[in-house]
Amino acid sequence: MRVLQIGCGNFGPAHLAGWARLGLADSLTVADPRPDLAETLARHVPGARAVADWRAALADADLVDVLTPTDTHHAIAAAVLDAGKPLFLEKPAAPTADEARDLLRRAEAAAVPVQVGMYLRFHPKGAALKALVEEGAVGRLLHLSARFLGIKRMRADSGPLANDAVHFIDLILWLVGDVPSRVFATLRDDEARGHDDLAAVQMRFASGATALVEAGYRLPGATPDPFVPGTFSTKELVVTGTEGVVRFSLGEERLTLRRGRHRRAGAILVPDYAEPEDIAAPAADPPEVMARQFDHLLRVLRGEAAPVATLRDAGVAVARVLDAAREASRTGAVVALA
Repeated sequence: MRVLQIGCGNFGPAHLAGWARLGLADSLTVADPRPDLAETLARHVPGARAVADWRAALADADLVDVLTPTDTHHAIAAAVLDAGKPLFLEKPAAPTADEARDLLRRAEAAAVPVQVGMYLRFHPKGAALKALVEEGAVGRLLHLSARFLGIKRMRADSGPLANDAVHFIDLILWLVGDVPSRVFATLRDDEARGHDDLAAVQMRFASGATALVEAGYRLPGATPDPFVPGTFSTKELVVTGTEGVVRFSLGEERLTLRRGRHRRAGAILVPDYAEPEDIAAPAADPPEVMARQFDHLLRVLRGEAAPVATLRDAGVAVARVLDAAREASRTGAVVALA
């Protein structure tokens, strides 16, 4: 399996390590014009080949992994799909839903699988959270509240909506099994960069469930961030249902369930919840989660697994929510999604 990785920025080494854990380092070609690329590969995957232009290596690839800046995704992914190559595409799949739809059309025309890099779906605790919800451990979903916070660098190509909040927006859509019917959001660009530096997104679903996702670059976090050395962050999702509450903390590597509900006591409702129980699920560092994502795509290609985090649900659906959040923030109005 000859893999072409296009892009090797800040998260590039985690991708390199993921391929290496699957034994594919020696069949890996990495395309990036950065001058220190060869040195980076020598440090992380000595058997990999470095090239400056991905176009020269595309024809020889069996699978392509794209992790370039989001505003380049559509052009690169379109060329990859038109060449008939299976694709791993980092989140968000495209800057807009229209571009994501175009990539979906091209993928369907080429009949090749595309997997979007939705990290939390493949984290062992994210997968365990999905299983808890599906088995009814918290009952009917009422509210999902997520925070992705930290005092950290502001990227030049995007803000926390598309870079950070997108993870929990995807996870929430995956858990609820639907796209929200209504979206409202506040996005702030206090540095006038052309990208948000604070995002607060509210969602309401046809089932009645609601959700709130908060992300920002000036909000202090609680635990060391495994992706950005020297930064403290908070990355957590609390899922509240009619029969309990479950909390997933990525920073603490913890998944905690409290079964119970409020019960009537005369004129008031009082909480009647069991003690919190830690749900067993392995810890996983970024290279391990990347390896899990890549391994799943390889099993899809071999016909051994059904696709997960597809362009339809993790690409177009998520991009629709991001588009709606931007429109809601611009207009100050709730945006309805058909």
